[in-house]
Amino acid sequence: MNYKLQWLLVDLNSFFASCEQQDNPALRGKPIAVVPMFAENTSCLAASVQAKKFGVKTGTKVFEARKLCPDIQFVCSGHRKYVEYHNRIVEAVHKVCPVEKVLSIDEMVCRLIGREQEYENALAIAQRVKKIILDEVGECLTSSVGLGPNICIAKIASDMQKPNGLVVIPKELILEKIGDLDVQAISGVGYNMKYRLNQKSFFKIKDLLAISEYEMQRVWGSIVGLRLAKELRGEDFARAQNKTAAFSHEHVLPPDLRTKEAAYKIIQKLLFKGCSRLRDTRRKARGVGISIRYMNGERFEKTIQFQDNDDAFYMLKQIDRVYARIGNEKPIKVGIVLFNLTEPGAEQFSFFDNQKNNKINQVLDLINDKHGANSIVSAGHLDVVGEAKARISFSHVPSLKEDYE
Repeated sequence: MNYKLQWLLVDLNSFFASCEQQDNPALRGKPIAVVPMFAENTSCLAASVQAKKFGVKTGTKVFEARKLCPDIQFVCSGHRKYVEYHNRIVEAVHKVCPVEKVLSIDEMVCRLIGREQEYENALAIAQRVKKIILDEVGECLTSSVGLGPNICIAKIASDMQKPNGLVVIPKELILEKIGDLDVQAISGVGYNMKYRLNQKSFFKIKDLLAISEYEMQRVWGSIVGLRLAKELRGEDFARAQNKTAAFSHEHVLPPDLRTKEAAYKIIQKLLFKGCSRLRDTRRKARGVGISIRYMNGERFEKTIQFQDNDDAFYMLKQIDRVYARIGNEKPIKVGIVLFNLTEPGAEQFSFFDNQKNNKINQVLDLINDKHGANSIVSAGHLDVVGEAKARISFSHVPSLKEDYE
């Protein structure tokens, strides 16, 4: 076969649940679900391969999961554990083929070059990637791998055979291999987009391949349609890097912290966490926003702008002036956002720089990096240090130095 494959995508199967099964042999081969807390009305964060066979999936309520699968076991999430496994998997895959980009906590892509792109060689690399994860990270960490001419097609391929699959889609066989798939097989096409496409008589991928690239742009209503039309036809081109425009953190307050004073302490902790992220990524913010949602449904939101800054002590003084004026309604949720971020490493002198605070921040970062998150914290939020811990979203992989649920 003379087909060329440019991209290899690794998708870990039932990742959170598989990590728990790898960590605890007693759970292996059994239906389990990972939950944020042990409560009947909470939702499952992830389900094992065995639980999925009964219809349990992400978002299923615990009480519903019990009805679908009476033998299911629930495990409380361990986010630090998942980041550790993620890092080990990236390291293992890198030994076979350099990881070009991490897409999420459970997905990564490798770019194939030279003779690696030849069909048989690409297939052998994919098999070695799957094997090294099992051998060096754990037997429960199965993966579905997709090979294709670009990331879009490789992603569709990885989703076609789960769990533990390996699907190859050369550019020349795209219509044959995926033409009859539902449009929702395309990454990024959710329920609403599928409805819009169906309303215009686009039900299968082959329906989209039957129209011109510029018609696709019109159907999508944006340049995204043009890019997708090219990718579905197998073209490979550099995607624009998504620049993070803001860092945000929020926390739902437990009943005993639903006061103005306690909410302020949580805001302070979130702010220090955000500023630590700024320094860790060598960026600065040009503004901070705070939001408070109250029990009565009302909201308080305020943004403050300033010159480039990564100093939580300085930002806290700006927040204090605003916070002093808010009422005493009962808060239920608070959040902060650091926005208008500079590019990594872009240094600019600011009259607001405080050399004393800069040194304190350096010491805070050094100690917490060496001895773990919250080894040293501001006295202002010492009694809420156990709150607002890090959680993983599938689009963001936190650093191991953060404090986790």
